[in-house]
Amino acid sequence: MSPENLLLFAGALLILFVTPGPGIAAMIARTLDAGPWNAATYGAGILTGDMFWFTLAVTGLSAIAEQLGAFWLFAKVVGVSYLLWIAGRAYWSAWTGARPKPIFATGSKRGLAATYLAGIAMPLSNPKPIIFYLTLVPAFLPLSEITPANYAVMLLLMTVLAVPTAGFYIALAHRARDWLTTPQVRRGADILTGSVMLAISLVLVFR
Repeated sequence: MSPENLLLFAGALLILFVTPGPGIAAMIARTLDAGPWNAATYGAGILTGDMFWFTLAVTGLSAIAEQLGAFWLFAKVVGVSYLLWIAGRAYWSAWTGARPKPIFATGSKRGLAATYLAGIAMPLSNPKPIIFYLTLVPAFLPLSEITPANYAVMLLLMTVLAVPTAGFYIALAHRARDWLTTPQVRRGADILTGSVMLAISLVLVFR
């Protein structure tokens, strides 16, 4: 594969990662609710899901993936349920003025594992990465020319581009988290967070 193709792939990835979508919105909500490490774990799950779709495209297994309807339905249920859970907690906080207690202790292995799995479910049920990796990538990249070495380089590119872009949004949200200490601002932020998560979950259900 030529360097020009790798640059084209990198440019397309950058647009995919930078453009706000359900994954970024959920990471921001996780930052405000549980802190940057929790959000970063969620982001790592999203990247894993993206790599899954890319691998299907590269290996030509996308046709098989289309037959796994039950699996994608389960992934959608997990992803939507997680978003609805975040929305419910945000609305509850806005209504009562009290921060909801986490199911798992902050930073616990069980809590981070659950967050990571929810992050994986996001791209598995989100049309944006599905269309990008299974439709657009094969259209502008010669998949037949991708060698194991090229594949490894492309996975590295995905990681190198995803980490700073996710970190940028998480850092901004974390700075805003300190600003959300006053009850009035926090209530408005909770309502906004709940509304965004609810809207995203509805989009995933009906698309």
